[in-house]
Amino acid sequence: MMTSARKLVFILSFVILSCNSSSKNNIDEIVSIVGRTMGTTYSVKYATAVKSNDNIIENKNKIEEILRNVNMQMSTYIAESEISKFNRMRNTEWVSISEDFAFVVQSSFEYYDMSGGLYDITVMPLVNLWGFGPDKFIDTPSTTNIDSVLAFVGQDLIEIQGSRIRKKDPRVQIDLSSIAKGFAVDKIIESLNYNNIFVEIGGEVRSKSDKKIWKVGINTPSIDNISNEIEYIAPIQNGSIATSGNYRNFYIDKDNRFYHHEINPLTGYPIMSKLASISIFSEKSCMEADGLATALYMMEKNNITNFLQDTDIEGLMIFVEPDMSFKQVVSQDFPAN
Repeated sequence: MMTSARKLVFILSFVILSCNSSSKNNIDEIVSIVGRTMGTTYSVKYATAVKSNDNIIENKNKIEEILRNVNMQMSTYIAESEISKFNRMRNTEWVSISEDFAFVVQSSFEYYDMSGGLYDITVMPLVNLWGFGPDKFIDTPSTTNIDSVLAFVGQDLIEIQGSRIRKKDPRVQIDLSSIAKGFAVDKIIESLNYNNIFVEIGGEVRSKSDKKIWKVGINTPSIDNISNEIEYIAPIQNGSIATSGNYRNFYIDKDNRFYHHEINPLTGYPIMSKLASISIFSEKSCMEADGLATALYMMEKNNITNFLQDTDIEGLMIFVEPDMSFKQVVSQDFPAN
């Protein structure tokens, strides 16, 4: 049995944002633009005093162009993307890459260092080996196969200088899916530049507002939660929320063992944890929330708690109890009603 649905966070509700305008009711209208990208959906909502079809079409085109560019830079499912070309290289020569691609790769080293190597964009060969890539799952890999792949997994095996990157081992492959959606959310927010705007891609969300609050619903992290039941409601005004968890991308093997897609790049095996999901709130960027959600999910509970206490990052952890109920552990300033 295998599932690949991955939408862990979704917009619970939207409120009308009021602001000063010259309209008769002195209330801005909410424009909603939706579509598909990166194997999932996106939603952009913003408040404007003047709602015109021409402006909506222009913004839709801007959004689609941003998403096309990000995909052509970072999608491993597009053969001619920058990342796919880099992954096919079988040498250690320097290669030039786009500014955005370089920025995202460089940013990933922050999460790699912070997590002691548990967050690692070179983990892709292990993810594929365990059946969470494009190839169909057949059976759990042998220790010999895992060890052979571990030989070329490790973020210290890539080097980046400005807009140039190279492999130290020709077999290295990278995957930026853990932060590409968050990066795209940030690009859309910055490009449209509205005072009141909410952007969501596949559950990664960011709000910028000088007026009202956007409410975000965080799913109950259960494999049986087909109807998207809500575990927690987070009101956000300026900031981002991203979630990582183990219940939407997993398989159960022939021996009834549960494996999920978060692979420990140090051991080569899936993370085994009672942590069902972790949601991260960042005031800085959606990419930061996205990357840290993945990085922190890989860590032990005490290390997560210490990190949240020592930084300005906020988090919501949801643990599975022995009776299969859920327990919330919320940092002090995580958004709450």
